[in-house]
Amino acid sequence: MGPAQRLKMALLELWVSALGWVPTPAGIALRYAGLKPFFASCGSVRIATGVEFVGLGNMRLGNGVRIGRHCILTAQNGSLVMDERAAISANVHLGADDGLIHIGARTAIGTGTVLRAANHRIDRTDIPMMDQGHVPGEIHIEEDVWIGANCVITADVRIGRGAVVGAGAVVTHDVEPFTIVGGVPARPIGHRPGKEQQG
Repeated sequence: MGPAQRLKMALLELWVSALGWVPTPAGIALRYAGLKPFFASCGSVRIATGVEFVGLGNMRLGNGVRIGRHCILTAQNGSLVMDERAAISANVHLGADDGLIHIGARTAIGTGTVLRAANHRIDRTDIPMMDQGHVPGEIHIEEDVWIGANCVITADVRIGRGAVVGAGAVVTHDVEPFTIVGGVPARPIGHRPGKEQQG
């Protein structure tokens, strides 16, 4: 990355920070108007105070998306997509750097949850893990999913439509549609009523 690109990124980060702390509905309107031109695409969205963005040009937000206070959304060398009416609560971290995160329509993600689409490489022991780069991955969350508070969703996971992830779960494998999972690592603990008719 050249000096001009670094300067551009620094100025955009300053702009995001300046808009991020304006309270009241006026602040929400100001953030929408001031940040919309920098997204890859952006419908009518509601961005609360203190939200941090890195890689806006790699993010696509649908109509009705809601982003809670103090969230961190990053997509450097990656892609972040939130479909219509997807909502993330306060303090959620969506790390799509070097990978892809796709959140389906009308999906709700609880406070403090972390999604990371890439992992550190760990195959070498002659250099620190932090210097080995990342293994890119993807996270796909289908529509109408509810993820409880303080969950972790790891790379290369798909959570099926209508699934529920219990609070505090660590999801390391795919979750079938309309399945309820919980625990560390997350395992099926139930199914939503009427699953057979909905599938």
